[in-house]
Amino acid sequence: MLENFDLIRVLSAAALAFAAMSALIAGTVIGIYGRPSQRTNAIIMAFGTGALIQALAIDLAYHGANRLIHESDYEGLVAWSLVAFGFLLGGLGYYIGNKALDKKGGAFRHPALAKFYFLKKKRDEKARVLEKLSNIDLLRSLPPQDMEAVLETVKPVSVEGGQFIFHKGDEADGLYLIIDGQVQIMDRNENISHTLATLQAGDSFGEMALLTGEPRLASAYTVTPVNLLKIEKAKFNDLIKNSPYLRGALEQLNTQRILQNVQGAPNMDKDHWLRIALSNIERLSKTEEYAFFQKHAPKGAPFAIFLGALMDVIPESIVIGASYSDFNSYRFTFLAAVFLANFPEAMASSNAMVKAGFSRSRIFSLWSMLIVTGAIAAIAGNVFLFAAPPAIITFVEAIAGGAILGMVASVMMPEAYEDGGSEVGLATIAGFLVAFLFTFI
Repeated sequence: MLENFDLIRVLSAAALAFAAMSALIAGTVIGIYGRPSQRTNAIIMAFGTGALIQALAIDLAYHGANRLIHESDYEGLVAWSLVAFGFLLGGLGYYIGNKALDKKGGAFRHPALAKFYFLKKKRDEKARVLEKLSNIDLLRSLPPQDMEAVLETVKPVSVEGGQFIFHKGDEADGLYLIIDGQVQIMDRNENISHTLATLQAGDSFGEMALLTGEPRLASAYTVTPVNLLKIEKAKFNDLIKNSPYLRGALEQLNTQRILQNVQGAPNMDKDHWLRIALSNIERLSKTEEYAFFQKHAPKGAPFAIFLGALMDVIPESIVIGASYSDFNSYRFTFLAAVFLANFPEAMASSNAMVKAGFSRSRIFSLWSMLIVTGAIAAIAGNVFLFAAPPAIITFVEAIAGGAILGMVASVMMPEAYEDGGSEVGLATIAGFLVAFLFTFI
C-alpha cells in the first residue's frame, strides 16, 4: 500500500470529495436564508436522484463488473454475482443502521424520514385510543374511515366511585364511553332511585340527549372508580354536522335501542374495524408537523443525525477516492451526481432541523464536520483501494453503491415525489440523461 502512496493523488481525491460535499453548505445557506419552495427543492432533488441512479448503474455496477471480467478473467455471471452481493450487503447495512438511528432522532436529517417518523408516532398515539374505542359497540357502528375526526374530539375523564357524572334533568354536556369501571344509569324520583342499567367497559351512555337536545332522562352514578372517554357536546355537534353519515348511524342505532331494547347494534369485527380506522390516520398537517418536531425531538438527536448523515456521506466519499487516479482519466459523472444530490438534501434537511429546534450554528457545524469526514473517507478509499485487487475494489464499491441506492430509494425519491408531484418523474429522467451524457464526453 505505502509503495503506491502518492501525496498529490491522495490530496486530489480528498479535494474532489470536498467539492462534492461542499454542496451541503451551499444547500444549507439557501435552505435557511433563501427558503426556496418545496416544489423547487423537489425538482432539484429528483434531478440529482436521476443522476445518482445513472452513476450507480454505469460507474459502479457496470464498470465494476467489467473490471472483473477484463482484469481478473471472471465469468460474466460470477462478476454480476459479486457486484449484486455487494449491493445487497450495502443496502441491508444502510437499512439496519437507518432503522436504529431513526429511533434515536436520526430521522431529523431528512424531511421525508422525519414526516414518516412523526406519522408513525401519531398513529401509535392514536392507536392506543382507538384500541380502547374499538371495544365500544356504539363506535364500531360508525364508519372506521371517519374515526380520525372522532379522535380529535375525545378527551379522557376519571371519576371516583360513588359520584354522579350527571343527574336527571341536567343539560346534556357530552357522550361518555366507559374504558373501565362500572356506571349505573338510575331514575331518581323523590329520593327513590331505580337502577335502569349497569354499564361496564365497552358501553356508552349520554348520546340520546345530545341527539334530541332534551335534558338528561336519567342519572349516571359511578359504582366504582371509572375511566371514561368523553366527547363534549359542542365538539359532538360539530362532528355530526360535518358528517351526515355519522349522524345517520347514531340515529339509527338509537332507534334500534328504543324499539328493540338492545344494547348496541350490528357492527363489523373489532380487529377489522381497528385496522381500517388506523389505516385512515392521515398525514400530519403543518401545525401538527411542527408540534411533533418540538415534542419528539430526542435529546440525542444531534448525535444521531450526525451518525445518520455519515451513513449517507461516507459511501459516496469512499467511491470518489477509490476511483481517482488522475484528472485526465477520472470520470466526473459520479462526482457531479453526488453534488446534485447533496445540494437539495441539505436545503430540505436544514429546514427540518430548524423546526426541531437546532440552531443555525449547530447545523452549519454538523455539515462542516461531514465535509471534513467525507474528505478523510476519500483519502482512505484512495490509499487502501488504489492498488487493491480488482475483486476487492469492485466489492467495496458495490457495498457503497448499495448503501447509496438504499438512501436514494428510501429518502430522496419519496421526498421528491411528496413535494414535487408527478413532474419529478421528468426531472429524474433529465438527471439520468445528463449524467449519461457525461459518460460519452
